[in-house]
Amino acid sequence: MKPMLFRFGTVFAAILILVVCAQAADNSLIKLTVGYTPISGAALPLFIAVEEKLFQKHGLEVFPVFMGGSPLINSAILAGEFQLGYTAGGAVISSRLAGSDLITIACPLPALVIDAWARPEIKSVADLRGKRIGVTRFGASTHFAGLSMLDSAGIKPNEVVFIQNGGVGESLAALIGGRVDASMIGYPFGLRAKAAGFPLLFRPMDSEYGLFPTSVIAARESWLKDARNHRIALDFLRAMNEGLQLTRESANAVKRVLRKYTRVEDEALLQGSAEYFREAFPKTLATPEKAMANALKFIEHPKAKGYDVRQSFDNALVNEIK
Repeated sequence: MKPMLFRFGTVFAAILILVVCAQAADNSLIKLTVGYTPISGAALPLFIAVEEKLFQKHGLEVFPVFMGGSPLINSAILAGEFQLGYTAGGAVISSRLAGSDLITIACPLPALVIDAWARPEIKSVADLRGKRIGVTRFGASTHFAGLSMLDSAGIKPNEVVFIQNGGVGESLAALIGGRVDASMIGYPFGLRAKAAGFPLLFRPMDSEYGLFPTSVIAARESWLKDARNHRIALDFLRAMNEGLQLTRESANAVKRVLRKYTRVEDEALLQGSAEYFREAFPKTLATPEKAMANALKFIEHPKAKGYDVRQSFDNALVNEIK
């Protein structure tokens, strides 16, 4: 009996040591809270980096916090609540024009992947004059997608009514519930809109408006000047780069995280989203100047005219992780 007790005690002690070591390892990770938007496929590289533990691989423990719109994320970064944000490039430009030191350090998604889905009686973009258009928030990527759509038909923003819904799922619900005539909706919710019988009205990726900084990584320049923070940002981007590659290469990883974060269970919707985003996401995190310039076109600010968008982004960190 004693040998068995001895063996049990030895095994228990070994397990206890492993638990303590695991806790110690977790304590060695640098904890980072990151605000993000939206809860859709546009945030795939971040979702995959979290779920595949890519941040832990690079010494970070990242806690993603959903914020209903890029302007909210940017305000939180400036207030010191987040060090980094998964936000929108257009919102970063707006923030800088207002005098902040927020800057884009990477661009996981330089394409507008937010389509317009409309009620059946809306046959063309021109039919939207005087109508209600659902977006997540003013200044968010869905808002810029809506402005792009209007511009394609020569419609001024004051000729429609934009309705803020707070999230992509909420924008779909507003369309289904008849509270708006059209909604700017990203995948996989766009496929839900299609399944519900709403026709596709406008797809930016099929037009000159496709190149756009829908999702970027942003931080304060003052925060990045600290050597320790510089290293944290580099490690964050290393994990994000690996998440980006998996987004492009692994349909299973894409479907797995979409199922968790968007709560979509339909296999056809998940597969369709994986195929759509495989072509939408780039091979590099570098921010294209043209994408930022396209965003600038739709920013209403006294300083916007003549503003050099190169002041709003810096690819130095992306180049450094290469």
